[in-house]
Amino acid sequence: MASGPIVFDEYLEYSKNFEKRHCVDLSEVALEGARARIGDHGVYHCGSFFDLEFDDDFFDCALSLHTIYHMDAGRQEIAVRKLLRVTKPGHPVIVVYTSPRTLLAKLLMPWRWFKQTVKRILVGRLEPKEPELYFSPHPIDWWRRFEDIADVQIFPWRSFDTPHQQVLFPNNALGRWMFDRLFALEDRFPRFFARNFQWPMIVLRRTGGDSSD
Repeated sequence: MASGPIVFDEYLEYSKNFEKRHCVDLSEVALEGARARIGDHGVYHCGSFFDLEFDDDFFDCALSLHTIYHMDAGRQEIAVRKLLRVTKPGHPVIVVYTSPRTLLAKLLMPWRWFKQTVKRILVGRLEPKEPELYFSPHPIDWWRRFEDIADVQIFPWRSFDTPHQQVLFPNNALGRWMFDRLFALEDRFPRFFARNFQWPMIVLRRTGGDSSD
């Protein structure tokens, strides 16, 4: 869901062992990019995931990266339940989400407040921001609502956003060593990192019950 043009080579690996990869996106341009990458291996659906029709229990796996938290907050549950409905029971629905309350954001809050205060004093008012893409993530515990129809597991996918990684991790041997230590800590304490850092990965497997949207 929201396949985009499949820009990263690593993303090609996700479907290499499947007969077909179904790409859903609102953008024809993005789907043309995906078609250029995977050709006849793909099936391409242009439109809103809410409106597209798929049979129940159709997919062997469903994947949504960095998409659902950009949907209307009141419709995110509908999208997840539809993903569960169209995916076979016991098969994974994998969602990379974001946390609205990361530990790093809490630590940086005083600094951000200080910068805004200084700007207000020096400029007289804060300059208007450019319009941003709609963004409304739910707290991590929100995902437990799907336990009525699915087994829900939450893992750390990536702990830091890209700009923070570039500041915190040098691009050299020391940075690689730091990443190795971070990955080891994520593996040892997955619950802590999933709840307190940037990008959790939610894996849902439908177990039965009503998953209608």
